[in-house]
Amino acid sequence: MKEIKEIGDVEKHYEVLNMFGEGGQGDLFVGRDRSSGQKVALKLQKARDLGPDSVFRSAGEHLRTEGKRMMGLTGIQAIPEVIAMGTHRRRQCLVMEFIEGRQLQNVLLAALPVKDAGTVAAIIGQLCEILAEVHDRNLVHCDLKSENVIVQPDGRLRLIDMGHAVVEGEETDWARGTRGWASPEQSDACPAGRLTRRADIYGLGCILLEMTVMRLPYGGQDERAEEGTPVLPADRLAALPPGFASLALRMVRWEAAERPADVREVFDQLRCYLPQLGSRRPSKPLSPDPTEYYRTHQPRL
Repeated sequence: MKEIKEIGDVEKHYEVLNMFGEGGQGDLFVGRDRSSGQKVALKLQKARDLGPDSVFRSAGEHLRTEGKRMMGLTGIQAIPEVIAMGTHRRRQCLVMEFIEGRQLQNVLLAALPVKDAGTVAAIIGQLCEILAEVHDRNLVHCDLKSENVIVQPDGRLRLIDMGHAVVEGEETDWARGTRGWASPEQSDACPAGRLTRRADIYGLGCILLEMTVMRLPYGGQDERAEEGTPVLPADRLAALPPGFASLALRMVRWEAAERPADVREVFDQLRCYLPQLGSRRPSKPLSPDPTEYYRTHQPRL
């Protein structure tokens, strides 16, 4: 695996500009290469609070681990490239490719629920193509949600934030993901062998439900999901588009073994709804329009 480039003090190489995103694992800034003028994204460890120094050091090591995981995905075009690792005012910092585009959650806000089947299929289909490459490298993303998907101006999707990712099947010692989108098996420490790619299929199913009926399963973010809770309220269940209802409900089954085996199986169920090569745009396209990808490219799965 390619080694991450160590650059020491980030400010010697990159100008740190405006903050544009915030998460539990770090803050995102726009940066500029002082030599080339190239725009980059900087993921910066959270500033130290009043807690012990050991907690701050551990958070820095976690960010470094994320960088190494992302290096293991080098060559997957949909995953941002890691350029270097350094420090900025004692905080660990990842220097990454800057992606032009909008978060999927913001693209969807103007159009929920998404009624065009081709648009729904184009979004989930592209994510299946990306995840197939991630899973083929034995990693599980563990934090699939519309906030972590960027829609580029040409409609191509990119997947960001590997801060919760794990090697498939490895033991985990803390909960991973975001409440509402995280699978039941991610809610606590997970024994070796139990956290598989089916956790990502659950997150993908959550995005599908979010788009079509504007609800997350098992109560969403309101409270921790409990087994036996209805998947959706009756009115939202009735609103599921017939073409996607069976697939969506299988993807978010409580037991991982009852979900589709992999994203290729999900993609095959969506194939008949994908926009055809050379077809017209939807009558009310999203902006940017994710269908453009399949209207100009053959599916890769």
